[in-house]
Amino acid sequence: MFGHEAGDRMLIALASELAKSFGQEMSCRFGGDEFLAIALDERLDKVQAKSYQILSNLKKQCYHVSIGIKQAKADHLNVSDLLYQADKAMRKSKEEFYKKAESGRRAR
Repeated sequence: MFGHEAGDRMLIALASELAKSFGQEMSCRFGGDEFLAIALDERLDKVQAKSYQILSNLKKQCYHVSIGIKQAKADHLNVSDLLYQADKAMRKSKEEFYKKAESGRRAR
């Protein structure tokens, strides 16, 4: 709808927000439009607060992203499973956004 340049600006904005919140060394682009941030030894509520702040900052720039959070204890760390569960949570967030957006359109 807005072209590749607009998409690139959104990806740069997201990368910037992740780096500000989680540190440049703990955040990276994981795939085409997927990013990964790692928070070691942080409470879940603090990670959630950082995530909400990222969403808020991006919304001010007219961007919407979906975030999936998954927590694991160091002695139960299976990276593949952790990534799968975080991706699953992100997809659920995205699905909820689109359901909400669709019901908002119907109400107009």
